[in-house]
Amino acid sequence: MRTAWPVILESADGRVGVGQVVDVSLSGMRLKTDLDVEPDTPLTLRITLPKDTGRLEVLVKVARRDRHGFGVSFLTISEGEAERIAPYVTPGDIRRWARRVAVSLPVRIETGAEANEVMHGRTVDLSTSGGRLVTDGTLAVGDVVVVALPGPDIGGTLRLPALVWEAYTGGAVVVFANLARLEYVKLRDYLNHFG
Repeated sequence: MRTAWPVILESADGRVGVGQVVDVSLSGMRLKTDLDVEPDTPLTLRITLPKDTGRLEVLVKVARRDRHGFGVSFLTISEGEAERIAPYVTPGDIRRWARRVAVSLPVRIETGAEANEVMHGRTVDLSTSGGRLVTDGTLAVGDVVVVALPGPDIGGTLRLPALVWEAYTGGAVVVFANLARLEYVKLRDYLNHFG
């Protein structure tokens, strides 16, 4: 995802530079900087995240260079650090990194605005990025749906906007899209109860 985050870079030999994170994924970043480094150089990045979400410090390795800057791959990134970056990257990238919990929960899948545009199913696995579902109807790749899970509060429901990422007979993989921060935190805390 395109970004414009300030970053301080430090090489193992003590050189320090400033720059900007141009784009980000959960496997690495592309940077513009005044620091001259060669591929395979390890660096420590201190990144200021947007919207007052704090700073992130990660160890990276320079993967490639071009005239506009260079790309780095993460050498170490914890689940907590990945979760802090997750709201700013594409859903497919998030799905590869998010910890999945094998849990069977009843789900209601709202496929449209009308009351009869609903199908039912169960989760096979679930994460903060999405889940694998068994359904009693057919979904198609690219469908925009709302997945309603039994909520953490008694009688409550967690309604999560989602995109169908994969579809097959009797089921689908959905990726949660544009979750509000509160929805994301509720889902994360909810999943922690299952392991």
